[in-house]
Formats: sequence, C-alpha cells, structure tokens
Amino acid sequence: MAELIVLLPTKNEESGLAEVIERIPIKSLRLMGYETRVVVVDGFSTDATCEIANSKGVELINQTGESGKGNGVRQALDYIFPEADDSDLMIMLDADATYSPEDIVRFVESLENNDVVWGSRLRGKIEHGAMSRTNRLGNIILSLFASIVYFKRTTDLCTGYWGFKMDALKKTSLTADGFNLEANIFASVCKEKFKSEEIVINYAHREGDSNLKWYYDGPRIFSMILKKRFSRK
Repeated sequence: MAELIVLLPTKNEESGLAEVIERIPIKSLRLMGYETRVVVVDGFSTDATCEIANSKGVELINQTGESGKGNGVRQALDYIFPEADDSDLMIMLDADATYSPEDIVRFVESLENNDVVWGSRLRGKIEHGAMSRTNRLGNIILSLFASIVYFKRTTDLCTGYWGFKMDALKKTSLTADGFNLEANIFASVCKEKFKSEEIVINYAHREGDSNLKWYYDGPRIFSMILKKRFSRK
C-alpha cells in the first residue's frame, strides 16, 4: 500500500496534540489504499508535548539548530524524503486542534487530481473566537497581495492545512524559517506550476496559546511573498 504521512509541527501543543492524533481517520484512509504514518516535529516545547507524542506511539523528531516552524518542517522533510516513494502523500496540519483531522480524507480525494491542496478557513465556518479580527484582516490582506503577485487566487495564505503528492513536495523549494512557511509553499506551488486546489475547511477555537505574533510574523510573510516572486526558485 502507498503511505500517507501526516506531519504535525508542534511547539507547546500539549492541549491539542493527543486529540489531533486520535482523530486521524486511519481506518478510512486504509480503505482508500493508504497506510498512515504520523510524524511529529517538535520545536523546543517546554510542556508535555513530546511526552504525549511518545505515549501515542508516533514518530517524534526533536528540532535542532535554530527555532521556527519553517526550520522544523524542513528538518522533518530531510528525515522523511530518503524513505518516501513518489507515490506517497503527505498531509501537514497544525496540532492545536483548530483543524479537523477528519478532513484528511477530503484532501486525499483532491490529491487524486492535484499535486498540492490547501484548506481555506475563510471560505468555511470559523468558530466564534477562533480567529481574532486582527489576524483575519491581516490574512485577507496578505492573501489578496499574494494572489495579485502570483496571478493565482488564494483566500487563506496563512492556512496551516496542506496536502502534497510526494513527487511534487520534493520539487518544492523551501527556505522559510518561521511562520512565513505557508507563503513560501504557495509561492513555490505557483512558480513550479503545480496543479493545485483550495478546498473549504472549518476552523475551531484552538487549544492552548497561539505562537504566531502578527506584529512580527506579518511583515516576514509579506517579505517572503516578494522574495520568492523575484528569486529563481
């Protein structure tokens, strides 16, 4: 059977990680022809995140070097790629229980006809209090800017829910170090001209505190959009 890798980047996600792992629809995915492999890459958590990952029997990568989500994900891919077959799939979602793991089935269905898929929270139902007005407005502005710069529509540039065919993911140029990762992915998808789709997802109130800071991460996301547009890769 082909393998479906579920990658969960974490940093102090003890409140949501166990729930996310438990809700991954392993039986449904097996019926679709995929064995599920869950990999947690942890970015220097100071709570019980790593202990929870170990207790759930999933693979745990302890991030080394510099901190940041982008750095952690790139380290995880270096770990995953050598054993991954081009026919495998990878789903990446945040481990704070804001995203529905059950939607993985829909991502896999979309990947039958696409190389990359991402979920849009702004087109779906956002639970009351799940996204601040500041974050929502900032995301709308950045999404519109990215859509104009790359001539491809996205309504949720900062989404934390992505799906990839492995052969496409291996061709994706990633240099992001932090929460500019998603802008980096979108830019690479556009520049590589991958066949892609944005699907509607819902967004729940998070478990635990957010690690994203708009006053710091917003400008870095904006910079990544421009940087990738005019770079060779």
